[in-house]
Amino acid sequence: MSVKIAVVSVLCLALPALAAAQDRATVLVLDGSGSMWAALPERRSRIEVARDVLGDFLAARDPSQPLGVIAYGHNRRGDCSDIETVAPVAVQDGPALGARLRALMPRGKTPLADALRHAAAQIPPQAEEADIVLITDGLETCGGDPCAVAAELAAGGVPLRAHVVGFGLTEGEVRQIACVAEQTGGLVLATQSGAE
Repeated sequence: MSVKIAVVSVLCLALPALAAAQDRATVLVLDGSGSMWAALPERRSRIEVARDVLGDFLAARDPSQPLGVIAYGHNRRGDCSDIETVAPVAVQDGPALGARLRALMPRGKTPLADALRHAAAQIPPQAEEADIVLITDGLETCGGDPCAVAAELAAGGVPLRAHVVGFGLTEGEVRQIACVAEQTGGLVLATQSGAE
């Protein structure tokens, strides 16, 4: 499955109820760690593919439906606290948000556990359901435990599914990160190139 199809598939599966109700929250979590500059087989970097896919998604989605985006690792090297709310959960201007995401420059670490907590904190208190879509090319590098955080999220008051889209992960890495989706009833999608 291509990166583009995988990400759009997860996003489409995560967002269908938004058309019927505003009581569902969705937060995208984008990897801005330095490894996102790694080249895929077609000689494009992972971040370039991610930007294109998200840009297409934001341009095509219903702009009246609320969406939040956070990113990590894109401001400072070696800083595990480098997690930023790029857009709070709200109605978004797709092209403007796509332009903001294109400006992110990967350079830092991969604090998956804290990024998941940060994403969960963006979910409005009135939400009756929530989805987090984690787009990553690697595993935790900041000592956190994403599996434990996923278990905490699953036990929380709001029904929450966390989906994982992995870029260039080995089978072993996919197995390690799959717990995030498995604990929350989400999906795991992995791809090795943007042109498979």
